[in-house]
Amino acid sequence: MGAAFCAGPANSAPGCLPVDPEVVALRPTQQAPGAAGTMRLAMPVSPFGVSVVQDGSYRFTVTLVVEQMRRRAGKVYVGWATTPELDQVAKLGVVGDDGTVSGVVVWNKFLVLITEENSAEVESWQGPMILTGLAPAGRMHTMAGHGIFADIDCVVY
Repeated sequence: MGAAFCAGPANSAPGCLPVDPEVVALRPTQQAPGAAGTMRLAMPVSPFGVSVVQDGSYRFTVTLVVEQMRRRAGKVYVGWATTPELDQVAKLGVVGDDGTVSGVVVWNKFLVLITEENSAEVESWQGPMILTGLAPAGRMHTMAGHGIFADIDCVVY
């Protein structure tokens, strides 16, 4: 049986596809079984209907929402965006007490990560990945068999 469309909090349940294409379920890694969250995509208001940067890439405001995750004392949780090739990385910021972090991403295809770090001052991720997600345009390249996503069945994306 394939993935099902699920409404409400079930959007983040395994096997569920979000009803809204602008909301993407985040997947827990082996480091954080039971963790759950979503990535919410929005485009800044534009008189042209879409917001793009000079090279023609879309400009998104990305909000990562952690719905459940065990937090360890002395650790901070940081949101990141990266290109599918993992050659460019943008720090979105530290996940706040409300479980959210937002930032701007200017790539059409990208991945998001939440990592557990020793300090909020890290320039690139160093700690273990807790949650991962793939922007809708990234479904054109599923990342199946690619590094951190090697154990994910591409059918769920």
